[in-house]
Amino acid sequence: MDSTEIRNALERLTANASRELLAKQPHWGDAILCDGLLYAARVLGSDAPVEAAQRWFEPKLAAGPRTNGWFWFWAAEALPALDMYAKTNDPRYLEYARAIAGFMETSAARTADGAYVPHPPALEVWIDVCYFTAPALALLGRMSGDSEMIERAADQMIVHRDHLIDPGSGLFWHVAYVERKSHSQCLWARGNSWFSIAAPQVLAEIEAAGGTHRLAAKVGKIRAALARQLNKIVSLQDESGLWHTVIDRDDSYLEPSSAAGFALALGRALRTRLSGLDEARARIAYTRAIDAICGKIDVHGAFTDVSQQTPPGDFAFYNSIEVGTAPFATGVCMMALSEAVETWQAKKS
Repeated sequence: MDSTEIRNALERLTANASRELLAKQPHWGDAILCDGLLYAARVLGSDAPVEAAQRWFEPKLAAGPRTNGWFWFWAAEALPALDMYAKTNDPRYLEYARAIAGFMETSAARTADGAYVPHPPALEVWIDVCYFTAPALALLGRMSGDSEMIERAADQMIVHRDHLIDPGSGLFWHVAYVERKSHSQCLWARGNSWFSIAAPQVLAEIEAAGGTHRLAAKVGKIRAALARQLNKIVSLQDESGLWHTVIDRDDSYLEPSSAAGFALALGRALRTRLSGLDEARARIAYTRAIDAICGKIDVHGAFTDVSQQTPPGDFAFYNSIEVGTAPFATGVCMMALSEAVETWQAKKS
């Protein structure tokens, strides 16, 4: 698939997402969809996705973030709020993100070593929470000139790694049950993709803030974990370019949202020449993943066959999750295709 075809797929996806964001029932993944629209707007040179994001955000700005609700709803909104601030220079978005980060850092439940706990009083560490917290903290820290906040973002990536890594593979479990000193049963593909997306974002903010040398030891830990994870992920890719929803079980179904996340992560890792990454194999996997996710965008612009909301369970449970469309998946797909188009444009210039 060439760059023109990828851009056409992105245009179709973005047009549909702009309509759906405002028309469907609210979902925690809407914040990720909103952020994906901002990526696409930048690449496509269109104001329409930004206008849709602004209309979605407007009542939220008036009311303020609802930090007493389900963790995923409010924590997910910090990153697109910061990206909206960068796009519009409207200080309301910055204050909205600051309110979320302030609650996160002062009031949200944590483990003894600082990992955010999404469902207190249950003392659990979830792999997707690193995406919902660390990149926003790192970006806000850079925007605010707060080097300690940036370091705390790095700490979140490391503590999630420590709780959830499978030592044998370098992949990550879905949930760690801290008090029981155990973890969920399966290596869930989409959960792994959240770590692989978050880590390059945090590393990029550290570098942009000039903190790579000061945080060298922590940066090294995140890079090493990411490179090892991605090398293993590449080895598990199906011939279709997708990955199985239980990533190390080829008797589970193939699932596109994880492929969108891995495409986004691999593109970033290749662009930054991530130390320890098997670049030759990663480049092949990246191209196949981009082609595969484009093939899951239908004529109406819907990103299809995505596994729906997935709590932890046994293998049969993961393999029973229904598929359809989901706003978080569409958002990540827009991010992956936007960065792919940008990469090809940079090669041409």
